[in-house]
Amino acid sequence: MITLIYPYRNRSIGRVRNSLESLTGQSNKDFQVEFIDYGSEPSLAGEVKELVTSYSFSNYTYSNTQYQLWNKSRALNIIIKNLHTDYCFVSDVDMIFAPNFIETLHKVKNPNAATYFQVGYLSKEESEKNVPFKEYKTKFLSTSEATGLTLFPTSKLKELNGFDEFFHLWGAEDTDMHHRLRNNGVQIKYFDNDLLMVHQWHISFVGKKKKDYTRDFVLTDIELLNHEHKDKNHNMKVTQVNPDGWGKRVTKSEFMELNDHPIDVFLTNQTKDINHLLHSLLPSKSANLLSVEINDSKEFSMKRSLKKFLGKRVNLFYSMKKVNDLVLMQLIAHYRNKNYIYQVSENAEKITLKIKL
Repeated sequence: MITLIYPYRNRSIGRVRNSLESLTGQSNKDFQVEFIDYGSEPSLAGEVKELVTSYSFSNYTYSNTQYQLWNKSRALNIIIKNLHTDYCFVSDVDMIFAPNFIETLHKVKNPNAATYFQVGYLSKEESEKNVPFKEYKTKFLSTSEATGLTLFPTSKLKELNGFDEFFHLWGAEDTDMHHRLRNNGVQIKYFDNDLLMVHQWHISFVGKKKKDYTRDFVLTDIELLNHEHKDKNHNMKVTQVNPDGWGKRVTKSEFMELNDHPIDVFLTNQTKDINHLLHSLLPSKSANLLSVEINDSKEFSMKRSLKKFLGKRVNLFYSMKKVNDLVLMQLIAHYRNKNYIYQVSENAEKITLKIKL
């Protein structure tokens, strides 16, 4: 049997339905779906769980990480770590599959090779059609540069401790996995003999990405950091990653322990406050659970500007955007294996961090 793994958070339920529906007509039924919801908003999570579990071949798992950075690697690893099928395919809710897709997976599966597939991209208008697979007209095709949709021998993923959980938000975890498998003696093959899947149109992350500081998770230059990490792994011929553990799901009780904990430390965006948080409070681990609120100071006043103009000593501040970037970088670099909650207020004037150290 082959397991299709769907990593998910807060995406269109219509696209989920279309993808799963395309699996109902497969010529080969020897597959199952493991759907991992990495922290969708509760109302949407309830809807998508009901949809996913309505298909006899699908299982649904929820990780209480709604206030953590998106981490596709960890979402996949939650499933991979406890998976018992010999092969798994990393899927995507945007995919609609050809009726012979599963049949083809069984034909190309190989205990010593991973195979990734070409994808046809649909226009917005074409995505709205409900037609047989062969009738979709693709706008363009992916190339061998796109590595995200791959059939793996499960044991080979487990040997490497799964996907590298350093990668956050939108990273290079798929290409990194291909590199590390090659380093471990596994062949990587590209399948473009036949088009077996099409991608449903949606607004891209790049298209809607904001450089401004907002309540949504935005981190300056995260893609550059991810690609630098991928290149470092590649150049050093890394195979196994995640030495401190992998595939950890956050339970409801673990989430509630943090969520219900009151604020212990109140700070402003003054540089001395933030530096103390990053370089003293967090590393000291003197508190089992650290709960911090950072508020945008209102000290940017005419009085302060006048003192600065006159050469008098004034307090120094980070912008709240800078605070956001500094804190998130610390979480990624040093605390990604800790259970944490990170929230930005609606008006983007307050940051809350709760972390189990």
